[in-house]
Amino acid sequence: MKYDLTKKATRGAQRTLMAFSDAMYKLLEEKSYDDISINEICQISNFPRATFYNYFEDKKDLLNYCWLLFKKESKIEQYQNVASDDLQEYLLSQIFEAMDRHRELLTKLAKNNAENSSIVSSIYEYFKNEAIIILKEHLKNQPSKVPLELIAEHYSNTILLVLRWIFIEGHPLTKREAMEYVDELLKN
Repeated sequence: MKYDLTKKATRGAQRTLMAFSDAMYKLLEEKSYDDISINEICQISNFPRATFYNYFEDKKDLLNYCWLLFKKESKIEQYQNVASDDLQEYLLSQIFEAMDRHRELLTKLAKNNAENSSIVSSIYEYFKNEAIIILKEHLKNQPSKVPLELIAEHYSNTILLVLRWIFIEGHPLTKREAMEYVDELLKN
């Protein structure tokens, strides 16, 4: 991303970023990701292409920014005070709630894009990688014969598999049921 998210954003930058992300969300509800053009994003957001390119490399960069907003909304980064035994439930709960708030968008996204499309894979991979980072950090001092990287990937894959099944493949489950599925899958 061209825009430096580590610095405090001005109100103008916040409005611009919000306009571009809102435009992307709107278009994802209407059509496939591959059919979305930067011109459409700029038209809906009411900003010129030059402004778009001041903030983003391309539409994939904007998409990753949208997933970053999902991550911030999920508050998964506030895991420091969560006990190790509760971490998988915490991650599932936080990501579930963020996705549930955007269920309509995710349903339309899944409808407009093939299940194996880059857009569907991108949200899955984005949250999987974020969960791996958190799990590795949180579990690094726990002794195990299994490498930490493998444990973190196993847990994150299971959590995201269940969330994908619910929000992308359209199997309605409550958060409690999702947690039960993850627990059962991890036991086996």
